[in-house]
Amino acid sequence: MSSCSTSFKIKRANKFFNEGAYAKASDRYRKVLPKVPREQQPPILFNLAEAHRLTGNARQAEGYYERVTTRSNTNPAVYLGLAMSQQTNENYEKAITSYEKYLALVPQDSMVKSDMEFCKALSDTATLKRTRYLVENMAELNSNKDDFAPAFAEDDYSILFFTSSREAAFGKKTSIITGDKSTDIFSATQLRTGKWQKPVPIQGEINTKNDEGTCALTRNYRTMYFTQCLTKGKIGCALMTSNYDADSEKWVEVESATIGDSTVNLAHPSLSEDGVELYFTSDMPGGYGGTDIWMASRVSDGDGWGEPVNLGPNINTEGNEMYPYIRNNGALYFSSDGHKGFGGLDLFKATKRDIGGWHVDNMGIPINSNADDFSIIFEREREAGYFSSRRRGGRGGDDIYRFVLPESRYMFIGAVKNFDDLSPINEANVNIISSSTGESQRQRTGADGIINITLSPETDYLVIVTKKEYFNQKSRFSTKGLEGLATLRDEFIMRSMAKAIELENILYDFGKWNLRPESEESLNQLVEIMNDNPGISIEVMSHSDSRGDSIVNMRVSQRRAQSVVDYLVAHGIGGSRLQAVGKGESDPRVVTPSIAAQYKFLRVGDILNDTFMKRYVQSKSEEEIVDQLNRRTEFKVISEN
Repeated sequence: MSSCSTSFKIKRANKFFNEGAYAKASDRYRKVLPKVPREQQPPILFNLAEAHRLTGNARQAEGYYERVTTRSNTNPAVYLGLAMSQQTNENYEKAITSYEKYLALVPQDSMVKSDMEFCKALSDTATLKRTRYLVENMAELNSNKDDFAPAFAEDDYSILFFTSSREAAFGKKTSIITGDKSTDIFSATQLRTGKWQKPVPIQGEINTKNDEGTCALTRNYRTMYFTQCLTKGKIGCALMTSNYDADSEKWVEVESATIGDSTVNLAHPSLSEDGVELYFTSDMPGGYGGTDIWMASRVSDGDGWGEPVNLGPNINTEGNEMYPYIRNNGALYFSSDGHKGFGGLDLFKATKRDIGGWHVDNMGIPINSNADDFSIIFEREREAGYFSSRRRGGRGGDDIYRFVLPESRYMFIGAVKNFDDLSPINEANVNIISSSTGESQRQRTGADGIINITLSPETDYLVIVTKKEYFNQKSRFSTKGLEGLATLRDEFIMRSMAKAIELENILYDFGKWNLRPESEESLNQLVEIMNDNPGISIEVMSHSDSRGDSIVNMRVSQRRAQSVVDYLVAHGIGGSRLQAVGKGESDPRVVTPSIAAQYKFLRVGDILNDTFMKRYVQSKSEEEIVDQLNRRTEFKVISEN
């Protein structure tokens, strides 16, 4: 309910936009937009979109461009800006459509044609999902040979087992399967300083002249399931078990794990945390392609395993699925070259659907690359762990990589300002309430009028700002859908209760007191103010111009004021908080700086009475402006509890 006119506000916003002050321009455009008729909104929406795009807020820009396209639009720049924002947001299919609409209007733009072709190439490849995971090569663990398939061997994640073809306990043995040295299982221990000791082969009976690797341990880390592949005679892989002897500190009692048909290949075991489900890779009959992921279950830890069950076509494809990892939250991670990916093996996450089957998602960049990415493990509750990759930049063939998803952190910064001069308001009370939990945080502004509050993820918030003798202000926002580091900002422009406030667009037909439909928006804002400030009582004042009989004007203005009060009562505001006062022509308008800025024939301080009309008004149009300014409805606070 600013005293400035809508057109003046738009001009100010345009000025900031043309000067490159995009944040200021955006703020003003957003505030004035609801007061502009729908058919006149496209230029404002376009400038809002441009301002967001030029300051790197492509997601918000896309939304504003799309709103322009729903109106009558012939401006090709709208489709170009929309396409560029959609491409930045990786909405490639939508970007292609927007580029095509732009090129239909500007067919000679060869650069845009190139951008569209690039989008087409991207949309035809893997799911180009980029995530916030941070990835680093574990140089302390890796060698110039293959190092892969990590597994945790302690609750505090300080011991890591993994498979390696580096120089091992059995000398220079060569695998006829890989042509490289046969693999063994190694152990690495992390010191309190964070450094890793040099990896060594695990002790005991597990490592042999055959290929050993890809192990999984029970919850107490005392039984291991691992893969063993014969390198002589009948070539094939089997799942083996071994128990840890605490006295000798060695792995002993190696034997075959009895799962299904012993004549088929089994590899890459992963145990559920309760030990009753075993996931593995096999090319046994009944699958969907090369190698599939299967699961065998048992009633309790120590029982025999039941018949293997294929995980079905949601997981398995005509290609190869391998290296399953079942997490404690029920999510299944695996590698595949059959699902849509970036190249080679990609890592995927599968979650069970309520209606049965699995929903599969590519884990995106940087977990995946255009090389083989496989064999992932997680710390229990954290989005952190290790995986294997053959990507460029490693130390050898396959390398072990560490990954972590940084915690999301959100801040809210608010500025509390005085409406009259936008100066900071000191000692305003700020209450931020979580709509989800009802918990609140309270702050009081300092001399700078700034509030600074840390927010929780996936939460809706209500902010209420109060100060004695000022109208309360509120705002709603949410952290739902946000990721990473985000700062939300808002301004709270507080108006003093000491001054009368004009209600814009309270319109009546000549000599009538029935409210016109155009008045509803402004009246609803007054309803909101009364609800936000339940302790105030107000006087509603209606003024007329000086045309007609003064007694009639007084009577009509009283009825107009009463019509506003009736509207408020009908919308739940108690009648005891309201008074209707008709002012007639007794209180002519005094010209303010904002009014003087709009009309050149008016000066600040002019009193728009009959004397002014006779002395200074020189045309019919100026007379109509003065009458219009005098016809107004205002309210002022008469008591505050």
